[in-house]
Amino acid sequence: MFNDFQLAAIAKTQGGYQLLQIPLGQNIQTEFRATWYQQYLEFTNEIEEIPFDPGFQPEGEQRFVLTDYDLPAWFDDVQRNSVDELDLISVHEQQIDNIKGLVAFVQKEDDSEMLLFQNFSRAHVIRPGRFLFLDRDLYKSAENPGLALQGKLSAIYEPLQSKLLFQHFRTTNTFLPLTDQYEEASEESIREILAHKRLLPENVDALALNASQWFRKRFALLRDSEILDDYTAAEIAHHAGAYGVNIEVEDDKVVFPADKHTAKRVLQFLNEELYKGAITNRLYETNSKREA
Repeated sequence: MFNDFQLAAIAKTQGGYQLLQIPLGQNIQTEFRATWYQQYLEFTNEIEEIPFDPGFQPEGEQRFVLTDYDLPAWFDDVQRNSVDELDLISVHEQQIDNIKGLVAFVQKEDDSEMLLFQNFSRAHVIRPGRFLFLDRDLYKSAENPGLALQGKLSAIYEPLQSKLLFQHFRTTNTFLPLTDQYEEASEESIREILAHKRLLPENVDALALNASQWFRKRFALLRDSEILDDYTAAEIAHHAGAYGVNIEVEDDKVVFPADKHTAKRVLQFLNEELYKGAITNRLYETNSKREA
């Protein structure tokens, strides 16, 4: 079992991400040391580690591995012994809806440290008035927002080896940046992506010819995100309105604009790289403090 266990939340902010401390009582901490250790065993035992390939879908016992992976800047200087120096999540209650993942800083039996990740979304927030808990003979509602934890891990990071182990790109990319690990889409790949049954490009050549590195990476990300497979054009257009993105639909296809500025905004939305401020409701580009 782990010798120590400290838990934090990964919340998306207008400037990127922020780690927030989740303080635990001693009994809960002891219980989590055991349950997360079991999740660690289930995630790592008898698995096949394969180099990350965004075009490949791992099977049940396969895990992607990235070596020489550097944690993002918002992890700098945060270790197991310094988690208690982070801001408390209770002080930033407005950020609960923006939590994208949970990270446990643990100490293994050989005294080495490791980070364990679970994905998290708004669906995992326990809201007062919407959940009932049995207290003796009565059911009561929570007085404050709560967090519902997953029963399995999404990723593991070993600092000494700079090694990241994960199974699903789309899930892990919500709380750890993986876009830079993508091979850029070629001109031919961009043409294939724009030929997707859910897209109706205005001008394929305008987007595929001499595409910048930014566009080549985002098209590759869109290709493997499954967004176009999982949502109809009408559903995509409906969600786009809340982010100030105008998406036209024809014959159940998203009209993909030829204008580079408009196309960039559409790609940012489809790849979920736009963010609304929790308080001001302003629209921001993820990982940038520049107002969109």
